[in-house]
Amino acid sequence: MFQKNSIGVYFSANDKVYDWALAFLNSFRTFNPDLQLILIPFNEQCDRLLTLQKNYDFQIYIDDSFSRLEAIGKAFELGYTPTGLYWFRRYAAFWGSLEYFMYLDARQLVLADLKPLIEATEQFDFDFIHYDCAINQVYQPGNFRREMIKQGRGRGFISGLWASRQGLFSIEEFEKFAEDALKIREQLNPRNTDQAFINYCCDVKPVRYAHFAEVMGSICQNAWARQPGKIYEEQGKYYLWDYGGLDHKMQIILLHWAGYKLNECMPNYNLYKNYFFTKKSSNNQLFIAIKSKLNYFINKLIKILKEHRWLNQLYHKAIK
Repeated sequence: MFQKNSIGVYFSANDKVYDWALAFLNSFRTFNPDLQLILIPFNEQCDRLLTLQKNYDFQIYIDDSFSRLEAIGKAFELGYTPTGLYWFRRYAAFWGSLEYFMYLDARQLVLADLKPLIEATEQFDFDFIHYDCAINQVYQPGNFRREMIKQGRGRGFISGLWASRQGLFSIEEFEKFAEDALKIREQLNPRNTDQAFINYCCDVKPVRYAHFAEVMGSICQNAWARQPGKIYEEQGKYYLWDYGGLDHKMQIILLHWAGYKLNECMPNYNLYKNYFFTKKSSNNQLFIAIKSKLNYFINKLIKILKEHRWLNQLYHKAIK
């Protein structure tokens, strides 16, 4: 039996993703009213976000290791993501106050009770349990990737949603792994620095890791918002309707918009909007609804232009 104060969720956000965070917090507290929630500030620009602390009952985790984690991030950066070093702060969760925990980015909705996912690490004897896999977003084709696959590792999980336990890694271990990983930097994804890093650490240590859907069953394999089928609600739970698909009628626990800009054309925008509006006044809702309709048409046109192969190529030639 888990003690109430021994489990919980860490999340990362700042003022730049305030609207994402508001929908995240509304959805989280809808399904997890009593679960501990702890913010790992993405950086120091969090003044507006911190005004939500009392309403959503979250703590703030500041640690001396942030600068050491950021140094790792900076060493991996190739110039694609100037803020990429701050992504590494999330890994301070491994020596935080929670014995068993889940880490979540703010660009997602929580659509179920998360306790079973957190408790699964101990219940089923795993060190680390993840969601979506996309190996090209982690490892480049090459000798290291092939060797990991040969060993039954190299799953290529994403770094925005996972569960683990306190003490699995230390800052000293991370610094040693970083030193080794930098020797094969060209075989790691050039952009997704923190994602490549945590996969490398889990693969090389190695840790006992698995996919939530494989371990627990009856839930969707993917949490990414762009997936086939339609999401529907039934008796307070969300499911995927994808007749003939592998995840047909499977429960959706999390919905993640990795790689998406927040606008009316992103997949499942209406679901995001429902949770964003949860605690807003009707006047605010009307104003934002009108603004959303205008933005929809603008963003829809931009999306069409981007997706048209010939126009896309012409655009990239023009800006060179």
